[in-house]
Amino acid sequence: MYPDSGSTPTPSGSNQVIHYALQLLALAILLVWSFNILAPFLIPMLWGAVFASSFFPIHEKLIGKFGWKNGLSATFITLVALAVLIAPAVFFMMAGASEIKELAEHIRDGDLVIPPPNEQIKSWPLIGEKAFAFWTEASTNVTLTIQEHQDQLKPLLLKLVALLKNTAGGVLLLMVSIIISGIMLAYEKEESDFARKFFVRLAGKKGEEMAGVATQTVQNVVKGILGVAAIQTIFVGIGLLVAGIPFAGLWIILSLILAIVQIGILPVSIGVIIYIWTTGDTVTATILTIWMLVVGLMDNVLKPILLGKGATVPMLVVFLGAIGGFIYSGFIGLFTGAIVMTLAYKLGVEWLNSGSRPQS
Repeated sequence: MYPDSGSTPTPSGSNQVIHYALQLLALAILLVWSFNILAPFLIPMLWGAVFASSFFPIHEKLIGKFGWKNGLSATFITLVALAVLIAPAVFFMMAGASEIKELAEHIRDGDLVIPPPNEQIKSWPLIGEKAFAFWTEASTNVTLTIQEHQDQLKPLLLKLVALLKNTAGGVLLLMVSIIISGIMLAYEKEESDFARKFFVRLAGKKGEEMAGVATQTVQNVVKGILGVAAIQTIFVGIGLLVAGIPFAGLWIILSLILAIVQIGILPVSIGVIIYIWTTGDTVTATILTIWMLVVGLMDNVLKPILLGKGATVPMLVVFLGAIGGFIYSGFIGLFTGAIVMTLAYKLGVEWLNSGSRPQS
Protein backbone atom coordinates (compact mmCIF):
# COMPACT_ATOMS: atom_id res chain seq x y z
CA MET A 1 0.00 0.00 0.00
CA TYR A 2 1.12 3.49 -0.75
CA PRO A 3 1.24 6.03 2.07
CA ASP A 4 -1.48 8.58 2.27
CA SER A 5 -0.56 11.64 0.20
CA GLY A 6 -1.52 13.96 3.09
CA SER A 7 0.75 12.27 5.66
CA THR A 8 4.19 13.60 6.60
CA PRO A 9 7.07 11.16 6.63
CA THR A 10 8.59 10.67 10.08
CA PRO A 11 12.38 11.02 10.20
CA SER A 12 14.31 8.22 11.86
CA GLY A 13 17.87 7.56 13.02
CA SER A 14 20.46 10.11 11.97
CA ASN A 15 17.85 11.93 9.85
CA GLN A 16 15.82 12.51 13.01
CA VAL A 17 18.82 14.16 14.73
CA ILE A 18 19.34 16.46 11.73
CA HIS A 19 15.61 17.21 11.65
CA TYR A 20 15.51 18.29 15.32
CA ALA A 21 18.78 20.23 14.97
CA LEU A 22 17.33 22.22 12.07
CA GLN A 23 14.16 22.87 14.07
CA LEU A 24 16.18 24.16 17.02
CA LEU A 25 18.33 26.31 14.71
CA ALA A 26 15.24 27.82 13.09
CA LEU A 27 13.73 28.50 16.51
CA ALA A 28 16.97 30.12 17.72
CA ILE A 29 17.11 32.35 14.63
CA LEU A 30 13.47 33.33 15.14
CA LEU A 31 14.05 34.17 18.83
CA VAL A 32 17.21 36.21 18.13
CA TRP A 33 15.50 38.03 15.28
CA SER A 34 12.46 38.81 17.43
CA PHE A 35 14.69 40.04 20.27
CA ASN A 36 16.57 42.39 17.94
CA ILE A 37 13.29 43.80 16.65
CA LEU A 38 12.00 44.39 20.17
CA ALA A 39 15.35 45.58 21.63
CA PRO A 40 14.61 49.34 21.22
CA PHE A 41 11.41 48.86 23.24
CA LEU A 42 12.81 46.43 25.82
CA ILE A 43 13.80 48.92 28.54
CA PRO A 44 10.52 50.94 28.37
CA MET A 45 8.56 47.68 28.43
CA LEU A 46 10.50 46.39 31.44
CA TRP A 47 9.94 49.67 33.27
CA GLY A 48 6.29 49.57 32.20
CA ALA A 49 5.99 46.10 33.74
CA VAL A 50 7.63 47.38 36.94
CA PHE A 51 5.20 50.29 37.21
CA ALA A 52 2.22 48.12 36.30
CA SER A 53 3.15 45.68 39.06
CA SER A 54 3.52 48.58 41.50
CA PHE A 55 0.21 50.18 40.54
CA PHE A 56 -1.71 46.89 40.49
CA PRO A 57 -2.91 46.99 44.15
CA ILE A 58 -4.48 50.42 43.48
CA HIS A 59 -5.95 49.15 40.20
CA GLU A 60 -7.40 46.11 41.95
CA LYS A 61 -8.99 48.27 44.65
CA LEU A 62 -10.56 50.66 42.13
CA ILE A 63 -12.08 47.75 40.21
CA GLY A 64 -13.17 45.64 43.19
CA LYS A 65 -14.18 48.20 45.81
CA PHE A 66 -15.43 51.07 43.65
CA GLY A 67 -16.64 49.06 40.65
CA TRP A 68 -14.61 50.94 38.04
CA LYS A 69 -14.11 49.43 34.61
CA ASN A 70 -10.67 48.10 33.71
CA GLY A 71 -9.93 50.78 31.11
CA LEU A 72 -11.16 53.65 33.27
CA SER A 73 -9.07 52.56 36.23
CA ALA A 74 -5.94 52.13 34.08
CA THR A 75 -6.43 55.57 32.49
CA PHE A 76 -6.97 57.26 35.85
CA ILE A 77 -3.87 55.66 37.40
CA THR A 78 -1.77 56.60 34.35
CA LEU A 79 -2.85 60.25 34.45
CA VAL A 80 -2.27 60.53 38.21
CA ALA A 81 1.16 58.86 37.90
CA LEU A 82 2.15 61.27 35.12
CA ALA A 83 1.01 64.24 37.22
CA VAL A 84 2.72 63.05 40.42
CA LEU A 85 5.97 61.68 38.96
CA ILE A 86 6.60 63.52 35.69
CA ALA A 87 5.43 67.05 36.55
CA PRO A 88 7.81 67.53 39.55
CA ALA A 89 10.69 65.95 37.61
CA VAL A 90 10.16 68.33 34.68
CA PHE A 91 9.87 71.27 37.08
CA PHE A 92 13.14 70.53 38.87
CA MET A 93 14.90 69.76 35.60
CA MET A 94 13.79 73.06 34.05
CA ALA A 95 14.74 74.87 37.25
CA GLY A 96 18.20 73.33 37.14
CA ALA A 97 18.67 74.22 33.47
CA SER A 98 17.50 77.78 34.16
CA GLU A 99 19.94 78.12 37.06
CA ILE A 100 22.85 76.92 34.92
CA LYS A 101 21.89 79.37 32.18
CA GLU A 102 21.65 82.19 34.70
CA LEU A 103 25.04 81.28 36.16
CA ALA A 104 26.61 81.24 32.69
CA GLU A 105 25.14 84.68 31.93
CA HIS A 106 26.51 86.13 35.18
CA ILE A 107 29.96 84.71 34.44
CA ARG A 108 29.87 86.08 30.89
CA ASP A 109 28.77 89.54 32.04
CA GLY A 110 31.30 89.54 34.88
CA ASP A 111 28.73 90.42 37.57
CA LEU A 112 28.70 87.12 39.48
CA VAL A 113 29.08 87.86 43.19
CA ILE A 114 30.48 85.23 45.59
CA PRO A 115 30.40 86.14 49.30
CA PRO A 116 33.76 86.10 51.13
CA PRO A 117 34.54 82.97 53.18
CA ASN A 118 34.27 82.66 56.92
CA GLU A 119 37.54 82.66 58.86
CA GLN A 120 36.53 79.33 60.43
CA ILE A 121 37.24 77.59 57.13
CA LYS A 122 40.97 77.90 57.88
CA SER A 123 40.54 75.51 60.80
CA TRP A 124 39.25 72.66 58.60
CA PRO A 125 41.66 69.72 58.60
CA LEU A 126 43.80 69.12 55.50
CA ILE A 127 41.91 71.40 53.08
CA GLY A 128 41.16 74.43 55.26
CA GLU A 129 43.96 76.76 54.08
CA LYS A 130 43.61 75.88 50.40
CA ALA A 131 39.81 76.15 50.47
CA PHE A 132 39.99 79.55 52.20
CA ALA A 133 42.54 80.85 49.69
CA PHE A 134 40.53 79.64 46.67
CA TRP A 135 37.26 80.99 48.06
CA THR A 136 38.86 84.36 48.85
CA GLU A 137 40.29 84.57 45.34
CA ALA A 138 36.91 83.72 43.81
CA SER A 139 35.06 86.28 45.96
CA THR A 140 37.52 89.00 44.86
CA ASN A 141 37.43 88.34 41.10
CA VAL A 142 35.44 85.32 40.06
CA THR A 143 36.01 85.82 36.33
CA LEU A 144 39.79 85.78 36.73
CA THR A 145 39.56 82.74 39.02
CA ILE A 146 37.52 80.82 36.44
CA GLN A 147 40.02 81.70 33.72
CA GLU A 148 42.95 80.54 35.85
CA HIS A 149 41.26 77.26 36.80
CA GLN A 150 39.36 76.56 33.58
CA ASP A 151 41.21 73.28 33.01
CA GLN A 152 39.84 71.95 36.30
CA LEU A 153 36.38 73.56 36.00
CA LYS A 154 35.61 72.67 32.38
CA PRO A 155 35.32 68.87 32.92
CA LEU A 156 33.10 69.52 35.94
CA LEU A 157 30.75 71.77 33.93
CA LEU A 158 30.63 69.25 31.08
CA LYS A 159 29.67 66.51 33.54
CA LEU A 160 26.98 68.78 34.96
CA VAL A 161 25.50 69.40 31.51
CA ALA A 162 25.70 65.67 30.75
CA LEU A 163 23.86 64.97 34.02
CA LEU A 164 21.00 67.27 33.00
CA LYS A 165 20.92 65.70 29.53
CA ASN A 166 20.75 62.19 30.96
CA THR A 167 18.09 63.31 33.44
CA ALA A 168 15.99 64.67 30.59
CA GLY A 169 16.32 61.34 28.77
CA GLY A 170 15.38 59.53 31.96
CA VAL A 171 12.26 61.66 32.40
CA LEU A 172 11.19 60.90 28.82
CA LEU A 173 11.78 57.17 29.39
CA LEU A 174 9.79 57.40 32.62
CA MET A 175 6.87 59.06 30.84
CA VAL A 176 6.78 56.43 28.08
CA SER A 177 7.07 53.63 30.66
CA ILE A 178 4.13 54.97 32.69
CA ILE A 179 1.98 55.08 29.55
CA ILE A 180 2.99 51.48 28.74
CA SER A 181 2.15 50.47 32.32
CA GLY A 182 -1.35 51.90 31.84
CA ILE A 183 -1.82 49.73 28.75
CA MET A 184 -0.60 46.71 30.71
CA LEU A 185 -3.05 47.44 33.51
CA ALA A 186 -5.90 47.65 31.01
CA TYR A 187 -5.06 44.08 29.88
CA GLU A 188 -3.94 42.78 33.27
CA LYS A 189 -6.11 39.63 33.15
CA GLU A 190 -4.53 38.40 29.93
CA GLU A 191 -1.05 39.28 31.21
CA SER A 192 -1.65 37.55 34.55
CA ASP A 193 -2.72 34.36 32.76
CA PHE A 194 0.36 34.53 30.53
CA ALA A 195 2.71 35.09 33.50
CA ARG A 196 1.12 32.24 35.47
CA LYS A 197 1.39 29.81 32.53
CA PHE A 198 4.98 30.88 31.87
CA PHE A 199 6.10 30.29 35.45
CA VAL A 200 4.18 27.00 35.69
CA ARG A 201 5.83 25.83 32.48
CA LEU A 202 9.20 26.94 33.82
CA ALA A 203 9.01 25.69 37.40
CA GLY A 204 6.16 23.18 37.51
CA LYS A 205 3.85 23.21 40.52
CA LYS A 206 5.88 25.95 42.20
CA GLY A 207 5.33 28.22 39.20
CA GLU A 208 2.30 30.09 40.52
CA GLU A 209 4.09 30.76 43.79
CA MET A 210 7.13 32.01 41.85
CA ALA A 211 4.94 34.43 39.89
CA GLY A 212 3.54 35.82 43.14
CA VAL A 213 7.03 36.10 44.63
CA ALA A 214 8.28 38.01 41.56
CA THR A 215 5.37 40.45 41.77
CA GLN A 216 5.86 40.97 45.50
CA THR A 217 9.59 41.52 45.00
CA VAL A 218 9.03 44.23 42.38
CA GLN A 219 6.56 46.02 44.63
CA ASN A 220 8.95 45.86 47.59
CA VAL A 221 11.87 47.20 45.55
CA VAL A 222 9.73 50.06 44.23
CA LYS A 223 8.68 50.98 47.76
CA GLY A 224 11.96 50.21 49.50
CA ILE A 225 14.38 51.82 47.03
CA LEU A 226 12.57 54.18 44.66
CA GLY A 227 9.94 55.10 47.23
CA VAL A 228 12.45 55.86 49.98
CA ALA A 229 14.62 57.80 47.50
CA ALA A 230 11.62 59.89 46.45
CA ILE A 231 10.63 60.59 50.08
CA GLN A 232 14.18 61.62 50.97
CA THR A 233 14.42 63.87 47.93
CA ILE A 234 11.15 65.61 48.74
CA PHE A 235 12.35 66.42 52.26
CA VAL A 236 15.76 67.50 50.94
CA GLY A 237 14.00 69.82 48.50
CA ILE A 238 11.88 71.34 51.25
CA GLY A 239 14.96 72.06 53.36
CA LEU A 240 16.96 73.57 50.49
CA LEU A 241 14.12 75.76 49.22
CA VAL A 242 13.16 77.07 52.68
CA ALA A 243 16.81 77.81 53.53
CA GLY A 244 17.29 79.58 50.20
CA ILE A 245 20.21 77.44 49.00
CA PRO A 246 21.38 78.53 45.51
CA PHE A 247 20.82 76.11 42.62
CA ALA A 248 18.39 74.06 44.72
CA GLY A 249 17.00 72.35 41.60
CA LEU A 250 20.38 70.87 40.72
CA TRP A 251 21.01 69.62 44.25
CA ILE A 252 17.53 68.06 44.39
CA ILE A 253 18.11 66.15 41.12
CA LEU A 254 21.54 65.04 42.34
CA SER A 255 20.06 63.92 45.68
CA LEU A 256 17.46 61.78 43.90
CA ILE A 257 20.09 60.08 41.72
CA LEU A 258 22.43 59.44 44.66
CA ALA A 259 19.57 58.05 46.76
CA ILE A 260 18.43 55.68 44.00
CA VAL A 261 21.94 54.31 43.40
CA GLN A 262 22.29 53.77 47.16
CA ILE A 263 25.15 56.22 47.66
CA GLY A 264 22.81 58.33 49.75
CA ILE A 265 22.38 62.08 50.08
CA LEU A 266 25.46 62.50 52.32
CA PRO A 267 27.61 64.22 49.64
CA VAL A 268 24.89 66.82 49.03
CA SER A 269 24.27 67.20 52.77
CA ILE A 270 27.95 67.89 53.47
CA GLY A 271 28.13 70.56 50.76
CA VAL A 272 24.91 72.22 51.89
CA ILE A 273 25.92 72.22 55.56
CA ILE A 274 29.33 73.70 54.78
CA TYR A 275 27.73 76.40 52.64
CA ILE A 276 25.06 77.40 55.15
CA TRP A 277 27.50 77.56 58.07
CA THR A 278 29.88 79.80 56.12
CA THR A 279 27.29 82.15 54.62
CA GLY A 280 24.09 81.96 56.67
CA ASP A 281 23.06 82.88 60.19
CA THR A 282 23.51 80.48 63.09
CA VAL A 283 19.81 79.67 63.58
CA THR A 284 19.23 78.79 59.92
CA ALA A 285 22.46 76.78 59.79
CA THR A 286 21.56 74.81 62.93
CA ILE A 287 18.02 74.00 61.78
CA LEU A 288 19.13 73.00 58.27
CA THR A 289 21.96 70.82 59.66
CA ILE A 290 19.56 68.92 61.92
CA TRP A 291 17.05 68.65 59.07
CA MET A 292 19.60 67.21 56.61
CA LEU A 293 20.93 64.73 59.18
CA VAL A 294 17.42 63.47 59.99
CA VAL A 295 16.54 63.16 56.29
CA GLY A 296 19.81 61.31 55.67
CA LEU A 297 18.95 58.75 58.35
CA MET A 298 15.42 58.16 57.03
CA ASP A 299 16.43 55.29 54.78
CA ASN A 300 17.85 53.35 57.74
CA VAL A 301 14.34 53.18 59.17
CA LEU A 302 12.13 53.05 56.07
CA LYS A 303 14.16 50.70 53.87
CA PRO A 304 14.09 47.61 56.15
CA ILE A 305 10.36 48.07 56.70
CA LEU A 306 9.38 48.55 53.05
CA LEU A 307 11.87 46.15 51.44
CA GLY A 308 10.91 43.28 53.70
CA LYS A 309 7.18 43.94 53.99
CA GLY A 310 5.21 40.94 52.79
CA ALA A 311 8.32 39.27 51.40
CA THR A 312 8.80 35.50 51.62
CA VAL A 313 12.60 35.80 51.54
CA PRO A 314 15.03 37.63 53.84
CA MET A 315 15.32 41.37 53.22
CA LEU A 316 19.10 40.97 52.79
CA VAL A 317 18.57 38.75 49.72
CA VAL A 318 16.32 41.35 48.08
CA PHE A 319 18.68 44.21 48.98
CA LEU A 320 21.82 42.45 47.68
CA GLY A 321 19.98 41.45 44.51
CA ALA A 322 18.84 45.01 43.90
CA ILE A 323 22.28 46.57 44.47
CA GLY A 324 24.14 43.85 42.57
CA GLY A 325 21.65 44.10 39.74
CA PHE A 326 22.13 47.87 39.56
CA ILE A 327 25.92 47.48 39.36
CA TYR A 328 25.53 44.82 36.67
CA SER A 329 22.87 46.35 34.41
CA GLY A 330 21.94 49.85 35.55
CA PHE A 331 18.65 51.12 36.97
CA ILE A 332 16.53 48.28 35.61
CA GLY A 333 18.89 45.91 37.42
CA LEU A 334 17.42 47.13 40.71
CA PHE A 335 14.39 45.00 39.83
CA THR A 336 15.78 42.20 37.66
CA GLY A 337 18.58 41.57 40.16
CA ALA A 338 16.17 41.41 43.09
CA ILE A 339 13.82 39.08 41.22
CA VAL A 340 16.59 36.74 40.07
CA MET A 341 18.13 36.55 43.56
CA THR A 342 14.71 35.98 45.14
CA LEU A 343 13.80 33.18 42.75
CA ALA A 344 17.27 31.64 43.10
CA TYR A 345 16.92 31.74 46.89
CA LYS A 346 13.48 30.08 46.74
CA LEU A 347 14.72 27.36 44.38
CA GLY A 348 17.84 26.79 46.50
CA VAL A 349 15.83 26.43 49.70
CA GLU A 350 13.38 24.07 47.98
CA TRP A 351 16.26 21.95 46.69
CA LEU A 352 17.89 21.77 50.15
CA ASN A 353 14.57 20.88 51.83
CA SER A 354 13.77 18.18 49.27
CA GLY A 355 17.22 16.63 49.79
CA SER A 356 16.81 16.53 53.56
CA ARG A 357 13.43 14.74 53.50
CA PRO A 358 13.57 11.05 54.47
CA GLN A 359 13.13 8.62 51.60
CA SER A 360 9.91 6.63 51.76
